[in-house]
Amino acid sequence: MREMTMKNNFVLLIVSAFLFAGCGQATDTGDESQDMATTSFADVYAAAEKALAEANARRNVWSKTEEMLSDAKTAFDNGDDDAAIDLATEAKLQAELAVTQADFEEDAWRSRVLAE
Repeated sequence: MREMTMKNNFVLLIVSAFLFAGCGQATDTGDESQDMATTSFADVYAAAEKALAEANARRNVWSKTEEMLSDAKTAFDNGDDDAAIDLATEAKLQAELAVTQADFEEDAWRSRVLAE
């Protein structure tokens, strides 16, 4: 009998957890799409250029990043704002990852070199 009560309590606890979690989820108010709309190409492009400059300073620019940023500018000039923002965002991400890679490799290369 006691085992059955514990089992029931456990099931009740699990169900309650899912119910409370469901009640706490945010509803789509459109703010997310509004945030994307207010993100201007100029802001994204400037952030991508800044990240690319940091990657250049560390001498670790990935091969497609500059081309991608150039394509973003071309897309913007042609009136394709969505593609331009997507390309600039991807270029920014690549530049940031290049900086992360440079930071990692700054010391990691020592583990790959034969010690005397």
